[in-house]
Amino acid sequence: MLTLTQESTVVVSLGEIKLSKDPQTVLTCLGLGSCIGLCMYDPIAGVGGMAHIVLPFSNNGAAGNAKFADIAIPQLLQAMREHNAVRSRLITKLAGGAQMIKPGTADNFNTGQRNIEAVKQILADEAIRVSAAEVGGSRGRSLKLFVGTGKVMVKSVGSTDVAL
Repeated sequence: MLTLTQESTVVVSLGEIKLSKDPQTVLTCLGLGSCIGLCMYDPIAGVGGMAHIVLPFSNNGAAGNAKFADIAIPQLLQAMREHNAVRSRLITKLAGGAQMIKPGTADNFNTGQRNIEAVKQILADEAIRVSAAEVGGSRGRSLKLFVGTGKVMVKSVGSTDVAL
């Protein structure tokens, strides 16, 4: 007998953090340019979480605003723990951080690279190992976390889906 399942896509927008324990849920960050999509998955607890990080640091002026890496990462970790995830079991993957504007033009802020460096440093400070990453470059990406399996797929503009 064939059983059909219905996937439910949950979009994680700029500055949002979303979690799910529903194995049919696919957490998705669309159109990541300089932003970072950060996925965490605990296979034993069966919980997946995703943060859509926009900028590296809040400079302590935006309490609770998850668009900043220094706020979003601890919030995502706390939310995962509240859903029975254990730090040592977390599978952590990330994508994004592209340089979307040509070097030497209007964007001298290097936002994509600064986001990559901040996210990696904050994760290291939290003793979280990154299992896989597709970051940098000059193409936008979309990121999907399949909560039922923990599989993470990345699709860069002009290419096919790639498993991380």
